[in-house]
Amino acid sequence: MKIERDIKIGDEHFALLVETQHGTITARTAVHAQGFLRRIGGARFVRQGDVAEVGHLASGMTWKCAAAGLPADGEKSVLSCPDGIPRGVAERAAILGEHARQVRSVDPGVIFGPDMNNGEDVMSLTSEADDLRDHITGLDPAHGGLSIDTRGYTAFGLFAAARAARRLRSESLNTVSIQGFGAVGAHVARLFYEAGLAIRAASAREGALIADDGALPLPAMFAAWQERGNSAFADYRSDPPDGARFDNDPDALLSTTAEIFVPAARTGVLAMPGELERVRELENPNCRSVVRFLEETGVRMVAQGANYPVTPAAEEYLEENGVIVLPDYIVNCGGLVGCYFEWAYRDQLMRSAAKREEMHSATLRVIERIVERNVEALFSTEGRIRERAHNLAEKHRERLLTRCAEFGPDATSHEVARACLEELTAGG
Repeated sequence: MKIERDIKIGDEHFALLVETQHGTITARTAVHAQGFLRRIGGARFVRQGDVAEVGHLASGMTWKCAAAGLPADGEKSVLSCPDGIPRGVAERAAILGEHARQVRSVDPGVIFGPDMNNGEDVMSLTSEADDLRDHITGLDPAHGGLSIDTRGYTAFGLFAAARAARRLRSESLNTVSIQGFGAVGAHVARLFYEAGLAIRAASAREGALIADDGALPLPAMFAAWQERGNSAFADYRSDPPDGARFDNDPDALLSTTAEIFVPAARTGVLAMPGELERVRELENPNCRSVVRFLEETGVRMVAQGANYPVTPAAEEYLEENGVIVLPDYIVNCGGLVGCYFEWAYRDQLMRSAAKREEMHSATLRVIERIVERNVEALFSTEGRIRERAHNLAEKHRERLLTRCAEFGPDATSHEVARACLEELTAGG
């Protein structure tokens, strides 16, 4: 195990970076800050990942917690698998469990959640270890979970944010492209479809499905995804729906005309031309020019379902060209809120299905209220979009730190969490 404290990643300061090795798999957890009793963030399995990416994601989690009104700091884990992501649930759970134990030995306040290639099946199995139960969230109902991904918590908040932005800006936007038809993308596509919008294109690791005119058959696609996951998308390669075509290149979606673009896959999707080399080297080798993207798609809103999918400079370029930008940690906090509620009330959720349903409904109400409040606050200020987002989150964080100091040194992390969540539920 490699441990680094008080380090800089890029231009930011981090409290902790832990790296462990599991055969050819390198697991890294970055802890951005330690101002609260707990740190929370997802753990993702990817083929290629590095320190820059885990740092970006961890700092984003700090501001996402703050924007959501949660008394926690941000952390993030990226497990890089150069020989391929382990297919078996048990294998991924074993690797995550080994890494989580070593991180917990250095920082006992960490909480690991689900992320890319790491769903509630992996998290639930990992949580069965007694020494990890209090450090794992994002579980299935049998393990006291709320099924965050299965029920689309992140998508629910993202859709509420886009709806609020359309209302506040009086924009009539009717076509959508979804990058990453998975736990976030599939659900947000469903919600847009149910609201009467046309899903023009969707992509997954296997490729892109595009309806050049008209719309994709979203109900059938969503049902297939629910039944077979990503393998359902691969079936479209040989048998695309009527009126649609399949492109083996997932990034063909980035050239498809649509008014709303939802990047729900990974970091570093769009950057300015002068940034491409750096972003491709450090985060995403497939990063595209935002200038070319805007020319080809004519997009008018970017609702960030993934974390840091667009560089700050690219966000600024989009805004300067009249595009509504909904920044990641301001609008995609639904899954985080659900995971935090689940972790805080796990003992009650384990005992009662009725309590799980009550908590599910309450959490969705909180998510909707949070993102609508944040979008309204974001649009009521001036300046660069990333600076406005950061200022908003920083204001919430300062308020939360002051509130938590009122509990005194003997309060447990669960007591603090539940008190703050009760305030959020009541509309605070």
